[in-house]
Amino acid sequence: MQETASLERSDRSSVRTFLALLILIHVPVLLRAGGQQLKDPTLHALIMDGIDLTLNQKYSHADSVFRRVAREFPDHPAGYLYQAAVIQSRAMDYELQIDLPAFYSLLLVGIQKAENLIKEEPKSPWGYYFLGTAYGYDSYARVYRGNWFGGTMKGFSSVSEFKKAIALDSTLCDAYAGIGAFYYWRSRRTEWLSWLPFIGDDRAEGLRLLRKALENGLYNRYTTMSMLVTINIDAEAYETADALARRGLERYPTNRMFLWGSATALHKLEKFPEAAQAYERLLQSILEDRDNNHYNEIVCRLNLVKAKLAASDSIGIRGHLGSIRSYERAVFPEHLRGRVQDKFEQAQAIERDFNNGGNAGR
Repeated sequence: MQETASLERSDRSSVRTFLALLILIHVPVLLRAGGQQLKDPTLHALIMDGIDLTLNQKYSHADSVFRRVAREFPDHPAGYLYQAAVIQSRAMDYELQIDLPAFYSLLLVGIQKAENLIKEEPKSPWGYYFLGTAYGYDSYARVYRGNWFGGTMKGFSSVSEFKKAIALDSTLCDAYAGIGAFYYWRSRRTEWLSWLPFIGDDRAEGLRLLRKALENGLYNRYTTMSMLVTINIDAEAYETADALARRGLERYPTNRMFLWGSATALHKLEKFPEAAQAYERLLQSILEDRDNNHYNEIVCRLNLVKAKLAASDSIGIRGHLGSIRSYERAVFPEHLRGRVQDKFEQAQAIERDFNNGGNAGR
């Protein structure tokens, strides 16, 4: 069996991906039965609208909705944390750096509001849940900027608060997603130490909790689905990853998290014609986004070229390589410059080989 060409999807680590996926976990839980704020139809409608806009990657509109939540429900952490969620979602999607001053100002307010909920209603799970969410955001932001130790410690704090929420209400199945994902990625990152008695391997338990959230969670099903796509790709269960990504795309057909997942899984399965089609669909989503910063476009076109070459399909190859080359003089953010240069060099090597009659995709 031939080797597949290495894929170039935004080379973030698996732990960063897990932490990024925590962004939306808290959103749906607020809507479950039993919470004090849940009877307000305005709050419910606004949050549902904001979730949908975020998953449709309409970040400015989602931010406006969550700003309204903060105005109309100023004592609740939801509006502030949702705004922080949008900042992180957008950064992950576009490979941007997080706007830390704006992010942390919102996060601190959200933490304060969550702590107030705990004081006011110590028997309610919601304050603990939102506090866990805030720590999850902080964890992601630290890892994103290279502070692995601080990010991991905040991740543990996040899981601890989620567990407190579940202890008060075990039916909050959405909360299992955050715990399950952390269990999986913590074990994955420390698998070489799993022989130590205090480390262990919790991947199976993490997957069980994620499946529980997927089957029984009401409003975060697509977030959990995204987590499982990433995890199954990591575990080389590519058929399952593709099936989950396709389920997500049935509801959110332009969501780039699911589009990347499906294309990557198909490429790994060496289903090259299908992978090329998936990359074409992803490229369309990227090009239709007015905030396209061209980095993801370059990565997608490069993977598309590799898939087409592996499928012995030369149609459009020169056009995609030419489009990549057209950005060689573009100015990219400092944190992307080294990575984009690597992509340019790969494209140049493929173009040389292609022009000489070779097949760089094999």
